[in-house]
Amino acid sequence: MALPYIWNRNTSFSQWNFISCSEIEEERKENYITRKRKRVRNYISDDITFFILSKLPLKSLKRFECVCKSWALLFQNNYFLTMYHNNLMMSSSNCYDDTYLVLHAEPKNDYYISSEFYLLSGERLKNRVKIDWPPPFQEYDSEIFILGSLSINGILCLKQKFDPHLVLWNPATCEFKVVPLSPFNSTPPLRTPYYVLHGFGYDSVTDDYKVIQFVDSLPLAIGDDYFHDRSYETFWEIYSLRSNSWRRLDLCFQNRYYYTQNRGIGVYTNGVCHWWARTDVSVIYEECLLSFNFSNEVLITTPAPLYLDVNSPCFKYVERRLVLLNETVALISTYLETGTFHISILGELGVRESWTKILIVEHLPSIGRPIGVGKNSNILFFQKTDGKLAWVDLSTKMIGEDLGLEGWLFGCSIGKYKKSFLPIGGMDN
Repeated sequence: MALPYIWNRNTSFSQWNFISCSEIEEERKENYITRKRKRVRNYISDDITFFILSKLPLKSLKRFECVCKSWALLFQNNYFLTMYHNNLMMSSSNCYDDTYLVLHAEPKNDYYISSEFYLLSGERLKNRVKIDWPPPFQEYDSEIFILGSLSINGILCLKQKFDPHLVLWNPATCEFKVVPLSPFNSTPPLRTPYYVLHGFGYDSVTDDYKVIQFVDSLPLAIGDDYFHDRSYETFWEIYSLRSNSWRRLDLCFQNRYYYTQNRGIGVYTNGVCHWWARTDVSVIYEECLLSFNFSNEVLITTPAPLYLDVNSPCFKYVERRLVLLNETVALISTYLETGTFHISILGELGVRESWTKILIVEHLPSIGRPIGVGKNSNILFFQKTDGKLAWVDLSTKMIGEDLGLEGWLFGCSIGKYKKSFLPIGGMDN
């Protein structure tokens, strides 16, 4: 028969305590309820967890994959993926004033392709204001390009295709500055200098605007050695607005085809310019992202996403373009034969595995090529095969109407613009 009391000695040998069994059972129940309440307070539902995680940078999410299995499979969860890319592509209209458009007309002859500059506004970008180019380009406006995908403190960097001169331009004040030509010229006989412009950006450490370019040369007559002659010197150089001068950079990246801004696959954000490149060292080549930091002047290489088989025979029908989705570098791969966009974002420079595919938009009719995103990052603009400009909402995957504009299929570009009334020359000493 069980005893109604148990003996317990908890203080000294001389002190006796008798505790009721019913009291012990009651205490056990209270402890159980307390522990259960603590577990409930510590538990967070998947909906809340996904909502919190969807706000984090991709770099952080990649690092958190080791926390648990469900976190390692986040980007295989359609619910989370939808939430994440919607947050990523939310309107950033508070950061930018307008969307700019550079419209290139169909070539009138082999040497003249007129260029026009517009600022677009309104819900469907129906409001268009044409702005004249600065004086250096008003008499001859053929093939003018803007370096990068946005204005930096209101300043745009302009380049004409084969003209080595650069022009810094503020459309809000109509002020412009012609950048002096580089003094470095080691072009061998029978070759002419060729400047491959790559990036315009701001160095916050020295409070300076800079331009980086690669200096190559072209043969005066095209022969068998056109692509294979590497006996001449090539180099990188950088321009400083503060000193109004060029200097050479100690960078060693030879034997590459550098896709230039003229092809519209370069972007700038947070002191770093990025562009797409491919190796030129063998029959089997690779593509990569190159990123240059204007403050420490370091060039970082990030291999292309694993899903891009650039050596596949079908890959010649795939267009690449870099855009900014709320200051995050994104790669758009356009499969022309199927009318499909694949969009991947980069989590960490130099880490191939940090590319993450976040969206596929399939079966767009008469797709030509993407030309960029405007001040609202969820709207992707593209050209149809007939040259007309249209747009697609990346959040809803709905195709928008034509913009009522038509341009040359290989020259139009769209980017973000923010007004500034600061003088360009104010940077000079």
